[in-house]
Amino acid sequence: MVELARDQMVTQAAVTGIVDNLEQLGLATRERSETDRRIVRVLITRKGGEEVKKGQRLYRKFIQKATSQISASELHQVLRTLDQMLSSAESAS
Repeated sequence: MVELARDQMVTQAAVTGIVDNLEQLGLATRERSETDRRIVRVLITRKGGEEVKKGQRLYRKFIQKATSQISASELHQVLRTLDQMLSSAESAS
């Protein structure tokens, strides 16, 4: 869970609370390592996987609607600008 916190740039306490909620909803489970009890893996359940798929479908729909009034050349320019921003951020860190 330390890695999850670091990857998501939140505190370990925040991740613990989120995982607690996901477990209560039946969307994830915790699994302790048998060789190192400090290691806790968070696993998505079947129900959690279904919710992820639902979210992905909604996200794709949103992106399609959000970009439907933008021409291909305008969209290309936006993506190029975002790539430049990402490159700048990566080289600054």
